[in-house]
Amino acid sequence: MDDVTKSLNATLAHTLADRHCFLHAVALQLNETPNSMQAYKFLIKAIETESTRNKNNFRNFIDENSGRLDLLVQKYLHNKIFDHAAGDLIPQITSNALQKPIHIYRERDGGIWKTIVQPTMPQNINKSPLLVHLKDYHYNALT
Repeated sequence: MDDVTKSLNATLAHTLADRHCFLHAVALQLNETPNSMQAYKFLIKAIETESTRNKNNFRNFIDENSGRLDLLVQKYLHNKIFDHAAGDLIPQITSNALQKPIHIYRERDGGIWKTIVQPTMPQNINKSPLLVHLKDYHYNALT
């Protein structure tokens, strides 16, 4: 991971392991609010709004075993309960809500794999991506 942080001129910023580590990793990078707790609360509201307003855009992430989108999102945001569908869905909803790409650097099988999540309905995309690191189901920020 050191090679990735050097190439990005970034620092690995550790996040709280409370099942909302992805949200904390994103919140650390939001400049709209002065501290990460305010950014975290802003992010939860933005995800709720996006998942409600544009719910039809996320149907491909939901299968018959995952249940309803609204319940899936609410369980994750308010009860910190998630499954594979929420794990795939929340980064996409977040990217749409913030109109920012999210670059996920995942350590797996001895290598680093990069996944880019783009807003599916781009409007005024802020091209500066949010950078997160994923290892063993835990996200940290790359700041």
